[in-house]
Amino acid sequence: MLSPTSRARAKAACAPSSSTSSPAPFSPNPDHPPRPLMNPPLALSTRRHFLRGVGISLGLPWLESMGGILHAADVDKEPRRLLLICLPLGIYRDAILPKQTGPGYQPTEYLSTLADFRDQFTVISGLDHPGVSGGHAAQPRIFTGQPSTERNRRSLDQHVAATLGQHTRFDTLTLSAGANDFSWTDSGSMVPAEKSVADAYAKLFAEAGGTNQAKVLREIARGKSILDFVLDEAHDLQPRLSKRDQEKLEEYFESVRATEKRLVKSEEWMHTPKPKVAGKAPEPFAPDELVTNMRNVCDLTYLAFKTDSTRVITFGYFRQDTVAVPGVNVGYHNLSHHGQDEGNIAQLKRVERAFFDELKALLSNLKNAKEGNSNLLDRTTILITSNLGNGSSHSNKDLPVILAGGRYQHGQHLAIQPGTVPLSNLYLSVLHQLGLNDKTFGTSTGTLTGLKLI
Repeated sequence: MLSPTSRARAKAACAPSSSTSSPAPFSPNPDHPPRPLMNPPLALSTRRHFLRGVGISLGLPWLESMGGILHAADVDKEPRRLLLICLPLGIYRDAILPKQTGPGYQPTEYLSTLADFRDQFTVISGLDHPGVSGGHAAQPRIFTGQPSTERNRRSLDQHVAATLGQHTRFDTLTLSAGANDFSWTDSGSMVPAEKSVADAYAKLFAEAGGTNQAKVLREIARGKSILDFVLDEAHDLQPRLSKRDQEKLEEYFESVRATEKRLVKSEEWMHTPKPKVAGKAPEPFAPDELVTNMRNVCDLTYLAFKTDSTRVITFGYFRQDTVAVPGVNVGYHNLSHHGQDEGNIAQLKRVERAFFDELKALLSNLKNAKEGNSNLLDRTTILITSNLGNGSSHSNKDLPVILAGGRYQHGQHLAIQPGTVPLSNLYLSVLHQLGLNDKTFGTSTGTLTGLKLI
């Protein structure tokens, strides 16, 4: 239960309604949704509303009933966000890059997975980082663009977070789906990634302090929800919302609870000893849940953006050994160095298709999440690339890129003559779209020609 002080704060945040209807019973359980109530719109004085409980601060998605909080001074104001994803083992070129250029390209195997979003992404080929080489050694420089002979500098995500992070509780979130050396400070120090999605979840939604965060994780593991901590404020808020906002809030709570359940399952298996069997261990290694981790990262990304907890997220998708994908029994790293072996290529594509399946789900969630007069996908620039243009040969040239969201003129294969334009030119274009006025970034020579905003 909330203290009298907390109750007073909740009542101040949610002004009393003129309606005489009593508050509907509220439950985070989707099997028992609250009774719809019709009340006047909610007038809030703060820019972003939170539900607060003991040790919990749960950000809310944008709601129509909060329309009054978007004053003219906020219009920037319409939040812009950045998601950077790196696949450091490369992406099989024939399955990602179309043979045709321009808007009339025929989708490749991986791009067919994203067919529903064709007008909301651009595939780009021919870009790379001049002076960056060394195969896997180029990985830490993929988002900095700094030549291999120079000290590494601030990465794109950290540079953007210095500006966009002023508006959110967390300036940036660096997550790991198997790799963690993509974010760097201006002095060339690596920003450690959150390797446990459950810990990152607690960081986002539990109040500061290891005790609170550990308590939240323990309670979730026991079957409780973070929503149970904020029931009192939810009671106050619910009847002040329009019917549409009540439905949207219920959908959001269902997303939170579904994510919690997956995180608990992942954590349980992580700490559960594997059974011991007689005989020699099979080759190669036992499968690893890389795809599940990727799914959890995508779910957390969606929640973090929807609650405006942060506007900048970075993560990498990597595993040395085998992954739990049906039909795959060779290590992911070895598959990426396929040597044109058809069997290895077939298994590699199974692993990479699993990534694109999760990417599709994330794009769908972002597109369906309304924010003001737009949606999260239009307000989020998603940049997916690799430090390897060819994983089999360890080439750092002609890197594959997918740019999604962000209100660019999408729907094309933008093919650049390899070796003529730095990848940092794209980064500079992204900076400008996000509202930054940098003249250069990394080894840029200008913005990327052919990429236009709507």
